Amino acid sequence: MHRSRSRPIAKTHKKIKPLSRLCSSKTSNNQKSNLAIRVKTHQTNLRTVKTRKIQIKTPSKATPNSKAFHQNPTKHRWTKKATSRSKCLSRWSPQISRLLPRHKWLSSVKRSKSNRLWSSGCAGCPMIPAACYGGNSDINHCSGYAMERNPMKIFVGRLLRLGVYLCLLFWGALAHAELSASVDRKTIGMGETIRLTLSGDGSDRVDQIDLSALQFDWEILSSGSSTNTSFINGQRNTTRSIELDLMPLRDGVLSIPAFSAGGKRTTPIAITVQPQTVADSGDNSVRFSTEISKSEVYIQEQLILTVTVEQAINLDGAEVTPINIDGAIVEELSRRNFQRQINGRLWRVTQLRYAVYPQQRGLMEIPELALTAREVLPGRSLLGARLGKRFVLTVDAKAIEVKPVPAAFPGDVWLPASSLDLTQSWSTAPETMAVGDSSTRTLTLTAAGLLSSQLPSLTSMSSAAGTTGIRIYPDQESSDQIEQNEGFVSTRTRSEAIVASTGGTWTLPEVSVPWWNTQTDTLEYARLPSTTISIDSPQVDIPVTELADTSRSTRATTSGGLLLWLVAISGWLATAVMAFLWWRGQPEDDPSESNQIEQRLRPLVSAIKAATKKSDPVSARSLILQWASLHFAVRCRTLDDVRAVASPRLSQELEVLDAVLFGSSKDSWNGDSLFAAISEEAVPKNSGEAPLSMLYPTR
Repeated sequence: MHRSRSRPIAKTHKKIKPLSRLCSSKTSNNQKSNLAIRVKTHQTNLRTVKTRKIQIKTPSKATPNSKAFHQNPTKHRWTKKATSRSKCLSRWSPQISRLLPRHKWLSSVKRSKSNRLWSSGCAGCPMIPAACYGGNSDINHCSGYAMERNPMKIFVGRLLRLGVYLCLLFWGALAHAELSASVDRKTIGMGETIRLTLSGDGSDRVDQIDLSALQFDWEILSSGSSTNTSFINGQRNTTRSIELDLMPLRDGVLSIPAFSAGGKRTTPIAITVQPQTVADSGDNSVRFSTEISKSEVYIQEQLILTVTVEQAINLDGAEVTPINIDGAIVEELSRRNFQRQINGRLWRVTQLRYAVYPQQRGLMEIPELALTAREVLPGRSLLGARLGKRFVLTVDAKAIEVKPVPAAFPGDVWLPASSLDLTQSWSTAPETMAVGDSSTRTLTLTAAGLLSSQLPSLTSMSSAAGTTGIRIYPDQESSDQIEQNEGFVSTRTRSEAIVASTGGTWTLPEVSVPWWNTQTDTLEYARLPSTTISIDSPQVDIPVTELADTSRSTRATTSGGLLLWLVAISGWLATAVMAFLWWRGQPEDDPSESNQIEQRLRPLVSAIKAATKKSDPVSARSLILQWASLHFAVRCRTLDDVRAVASPRLSQELEVLDAVLFGSSKDSWNGDSLFAAISEEAVPKNSGEAPLSMLYPTR
């Protein structure tokens, strides 16, 4: 018998049923030996079409019904040619329809050209493809697969997804689209330069903005551009900026006009240009000076210290003495760099800025500062830059008068600021609330010229917790501070969820915060007006029913009451079991953690003792805040926070310390009684439960 070359078939082909059931005894041997079936198969990528060929080989003197056929079935096999990617049968040769007349579905099969023969490898059993029987056929499956993987449908689906993605990117870019203009300074001298920054998104052609409107009052010395790309939550944000160094052409109040790009416009900016300064005589190649914003300030008021280095030559290794002021908090601000032209000579100017907050009344001295640098000569040597003479410039110390807290100030927390605002917002309007609804009330305190640590706690000033009939669920307070041209701007935010359990009308009282306006030197109040919450009681419709049989009503009431009792008892038992399991699962106190806290408290107590003996209220206050945060396991930012959790005796001593810091002389203060109160302070029993208290309502 002729044998074709053998090659394995893909695992996806199923076994097929015996040939003996389909082949008739009247079939000629020549027809069966030369029978070939042409099969079209689709690849999974739906781009190319290949073929396979199935050939039936039978002996010339044997028929499916003969005795020799059944005695030696291994000699009668199917040999089929198929690629490993074939999926389904599409056409059969016309010879099969004549060979197997019982199966009418083969009548539509067309003849195809022969292809190279591949053996099925199934020599042990005469089989025919499963497609010959409807129950075992994969033709329906393959047809459905071909329809499901229609190339046009795939193309349209991908095109739609791409369009949706591009629309989302475009809308996200529009949501963040913004064109802005900003300057580094708003008050300059004649001959000085400022830096103008124009920023926009990727769609705005910032580099093509018309700058001709600047030529009337400004001279453009230099320009540069930059592009910044970031990905936030899967969205791409591109920001393009252009920076211009401008020099004024005249003094007075000049304006930077509005610019437009991409249908958006910037806001005009007013710049104050002071007359040109007169150059000093002598060697003016390097200058070093200091400047303060005020000669006298209140205690804890912001004071801006500016250290200026002007150079008409190149310097190497320039260093300024670090700022260290006794009895004051010093915060560094951003550095400024610009150019200044005096008498036709160009100067490079560097300004170091500091925000100073005095903590004691009386005279505060800004110490003497020094600048050290080396001159860089033109040209280069074999060892690098050529260094010239060494500069050592100094500025004299400055004295600042620090005034105490005015006697007319009524508040507990001293707030000297240039501006202070108190605002509130609601997640749901209180007028639209119903019984059981909740609304989040957010209070925000914003102050210019203060640090975030100086702002008072909003929990103490909001008296909504004392309102009966509603429940208050407070959240943790948060604070932040940002830097602006005139110093720091700080905010403190508090959120509280308000839930009305019954209907009625409630009035949240007015919130008032006293503060001292340092611009006008007057007392002012930041107020929130009272808010009224009106909630209607739910109306319960009582259904009217006909009277039923008395005995039946009595039985229903009795059974309903028994069911309620069973439910109540089951709930009590479940609660008791859960409480017992929770109690058993509570971890025991870790003695090692307590030892660590004691080890950290010992040096703080020793430092507090030393500060009280020296009658140093500033150091004592700072150390007490650290000690209280560890001792009470509560974050304490101010002495008010310590008094809220301390014993009455310690609270009284802390009030005396506040009075000494903000108004009285420190010489009259004796810290022995304060240290004695701290030594007698017991460890709070519920120190470990402080974080859990915020989860429960205050009323």
